[in-house]
Amino acid sequence: MKFFVPFLLLLVCATGWGAQVDLRTTKRIIIPEDKFTPKITTADVAKVVPTDLKAGASQETVISRIADRGISLWFNSAAMRATTLGRIAETTQEKLKTDVELPAASEEGVSHKFSFKIEAFQAMAKLEYTGWLKAAINYDAKIAETDISIKEKIFANKDLTLSHKGNSKQALSMIGVAWTF
Repeated sequence: MKFFVPFLLLLVCATGWGAQVDLRTTKRIIIPEDKFTPKITTADVAKVVPTDLKAGASQETVISRIADRGISLWFNSAAMRATTLGRIAETTQEKLKTDVELPAASEEGVSHKFSFKIEAFQAMAKLEYTGWLKAAINYDAKIAETDISIKEKIFANKDLTLSHKGNSKQALSMIGVAWTF
């Protein structure tokens, strides 16, 4: 009872017992538009949440993939690239990339191109070859997985593809035909 009377008085005062508001003379409330807080869209969420997770993936795998994609998205944003840290990271990535091209000895000859790239912040190494065929070897150090693919043109719009993906627990090899329209 001791708290009931002050509560009742507070309730009566807060509800404005007997208060009258004339909407014609009341000033409008102008709420400023927030131009500084970033708007998060479903497209932004799709860039962070991985859609290629396998059934039964561990919590650690899911969390690390989400964190990695989120940090990558943040690191690749225009605001981050404009900072000193962003410029250093971009310079480092460029220095860890090299291309070697061997031109054909004759008009009918085949030129060979090797491209080697280490993506230090993504913990990946990539080696690509273009010449007699197209080949790529990718190593992802975060999940200790190697991905090898070889493509050979068999017709004007068809390629024969061979791919192998492996880690310490499993391996998957595939052969197929890819065509363009």
